[in-house]
Amino acid sequence: MWQLFTLIIPFLRSFLRDERAANAVEYSLIMALVSVFIIAGTLAMSGEMGELFNKMEECLGDPALCTPDMFYKFCTQPGQNCGNK
Repeated sequence: MWQLFTLIIPFLRSFLRDERAANAVEYSLIMALVSVFIIAGTLAMSGEMGELFNKMEECLGDPALCTPDMFYKFCTQPGQNCGNK
């Protein structure tokens, strides 16, 4: 048992002094934070994007149903080219 203990102590000391592990942890935390923001942004936009693609699918399926008014609500930013409205 004592031999195992004498082998583990030097390993733990070198592991705790090694700063490469700290860098890896920092990078992994940054990547996790970026992933959270990407997921949150995707979820925030998913409703309107899904609705837009459904409208586009309807227009491709039956062009007679497609009117420009269907898409004006998606033009919410000032300065966008949204037609005459």
